[in-house]
Amino acid sequence: MSSNRWGVLGTGFIASMFVQDLALTDEVSVVAVGSRTSERAQDFAERHGLPAAHGSYEDLVNDPNVDLVYVAVPHSEHMRAAELAVRAGKPVLVEKPFALNATDAQRLLDLAESEGVFVMEAIWSRFLPHMVELRRVVDSGAIGEVVSVIAEHGLRFDPDHPEHRLYDPALGGGALLDLGIYAVSLVASFLDDDLDIAALGTLTSTSVDAVTSAVMRDSQGRHGSIVTTLSSELPNRASVNGTKGRIELGYNYMIPTDLRVVTFGDGNPAAGVDFTHFDGGVDGGLGWRFEALEVARRVAAGELESPVVPHSLTIKTLRIMDEIRRQVGVSYDVDA
Repeated sequence: MSSNRWGVLGTGFIASMFVQDLALTDEVSVVAVGSRTSERAQDFAERHGLPAAHGSYEDLVNDPNVDLVYVAVPHSEHMRAAELAVRAGKPVLVEKPFALNATDAQRLLDLAESEGVFVMEAIWSRFLPHMVELRRVVDSGAIGEVVSVIAEHGLRFDPDHPEHRLYDPALGGGALLDLGIYAVSLVASFLDDDLDIAALGTLTSTSVDAVTSAVMRDSQGRHGSIVTTLSSELPNRASVNGTKGRIELGYNYMIPTDLRVVTFGDGNPAAGVDFTHFDGGVDGGLGWRFEALEVARRVAAGELESPVVPHSLTIKTLRIMDEIRRQVGVSYDVDA
C-alpha cells in the first residue's frame, strides 16, 4: 500500500488520543473521522484539523482517501464497525476488547481471512518500549522459566453516574473488559491455552463487574493472577516471575513506564540479587502511534495479522474473560 491514511471511527476520548499521537509521526496520517451523526463528526474534525468528516460509519469506511480504519466506538459497536471496514476491504485496527466475546471475535477473524483483509486488536501497550523489553528479557532466559504472572488494573469511576458507559451492560460495561483486559492479555501471553480458572467478583447495581479477581493455572503449572476494578485506583503494577528472577513493571504498566529486572545469581536469592533498570519512556505522546505504524508495516508487507498481537492472543484473552464473566455472573445480550 503506497499510502498510510487513517480514518477514525468514533469521536470519544480514545479516538482523540489516537489522532493526537499519530500527529507526532510523518509516516502515517489521519485524514477522516466517522460518527453516527454529522454534527459529532464535524466537531471532532474541526478540533483535530482533519480534512473530512462523515456522518455514518459506512461513509467513513468507503471514503476512497482512507486506507486504514481505526475503530474507537463503544465496545458494543466494535463488531459492526469492524465488519463494515472488512467488507469494504479496509485493513482495520479494533480498539480493545476486539469483541464482547470469543465467539463474535472468531466470526470477525474468519470474515477477515475470507476477505483477505488485515485486522488487529488495539492492545497498544504491547508496542511500548518497556513491553518490548519485557519480552526480550523473558526470551533471553535471564529470569529462568516463568512461574507466574501477576497483574492488576483499577481506576475509580463514580458510581453515582450509572449512565457512564462502564456501568452500562448494553455498551459492554464493567471493569474486566475495559480495564482488566490489560492484565488478562499480559497473563495470557505467558500461559498456554489449557487453563484452569477460578474467579470472584462484586457487581454494580447495573449488573456489571465493579471488582473482579481471578487466578489461572496452565498445563505446565504456571500461574496467572489478575485484579481489576472500577471502584478504586489500584497500584496498577505487574510482574513476570521466574525461577532465576523477576521483571517488575512500573506504575500504570499499560502506558509508557519503566521496568526493573531482578535476578538471583544462581536462582537462589540468598546468593545475591542484581537489579537492572530500563527506562521505557517515549519521545512525546503516549505511544499510540506505535500500533498504527505496526499495522501500516504489516499491510504493506501483505500480511493479515501481526505477530505482536496475533489473532490467537485475541481469542485466548476473550475466552479467559468469557469464563471469568461466567463465574462472576456478568452477561451481555450477545452471549445468548
